[in-house]
Amino acid sequence: MEQFCVPVKIVRLVLILSFLLTSLSCSTMNKMAVGGSSNLLYESSGGILGESNYEVFKHAIAGNLVLLEGLLRQSPKNLNLLATLNKGYAGYAFAINETQMIEEEWANLKSEEGRKQALLNYSRALSFGIRYLEERGVEFDEIISRMNEPQGIFHLLDKNLNTNKRDLELVLFTAQALGSLVNLQKDNMGLISHLTAVKGMFDWVCIKDPSINFGTCDIFYGAYEAGRPTMLGGNPKKGKEIFLKAISKHPHNWLMRASYLQFYLIPQNDEEGFKEQMAFLKNHDQEFSQYYIYDQNPKIEKPWMRETNIRLYQTLALKRYELMNRFQKQFF
Repeated sequence: MEQFCVPVKIVRLVLILSFLLTSLSCSTMNKMAVGGSSNLLYESSGGILGESNYEVFKHAIAGNLVLLEGLLRQSPKNLNLLATLNKGYAGYAFAINETQMIEEEWANLKSEEGRKQALLNYSRALSFGIRYLEERGVEFDEIISRMNEPQGIFHLLDKNLNTNKRDLELVLFTAQALGSLVNLQKDNMGLISHLTAVKGMFDWVCIKDPSINFGTCDIFYGAYEAGRPTMLGGNPKKGKEIFLKAISKHPHNWLMRASYLQFYLIPQNDEEGFKEQMAFLKNHDQEFSQYYIYDQNPKIEKPWMRETNIRLYQTLALKRYELMNRFQKQFF
């Protein structure tokens, strides 16, 4: 049986590096110690996607991010650390802070702590992304200034960046952070115009690698079309088509279904579609719990169980399902 995937390697490596850095007084030696291990830290960060316990992820990641920031202070221009922190804070804001924010909104709570923390962590992710881009010769102000030029952002990124995993993920999570900051501050009309820059960055990444991050492009484009009013260029029907194709293309990434529910079915008041997707998630929620709780009976393997590299997305989807199930009476 698959075990819980806690990012143990990352924790060990960060702790070892922290000990070394407190033992060394020479800044050059510090940079060498960090630089020699930063690539391993970046590559190991992907292992977090195997985490199957939402609460473990919630409580484990924040401390790792703080430690990584400590390492970055020893080597402020280290691209691997900047990319890891960019991805880490954007992911934490989406998975943890936005989930808390959704619960606060649907429960009509007076607290806005989830939204506040999402804004703070997306801002931090954006900051690390901007620092990385600057090291690669791309100024954030230039991205904004070119966002209304045909292919302006595409050509700018093409000129300065590569199509390796690190560069593509960096632009992806920077775009996600900026887009989320726009979405969470819809009363800021100046910031709303930055959505064009977000679209331009996503276009560059998603043309280079349409399947990056197990369907993130599909979630963005589905929400982008479904979430904007028709008078502002939105196309809910197209958004629905994107989500349904994504569900077919990534059948075991249940975050596609949770996003379809959140960004299309609930806002469009599609109760029939809502019930269909909720029934699917309910069934898999039961299977998921049974799979990870020990009993004496043999486990019957299902196709989704083999997708260990998207376990965190499945976990998050079921967490969002729990919230939608709890508050569904107020949706229709």
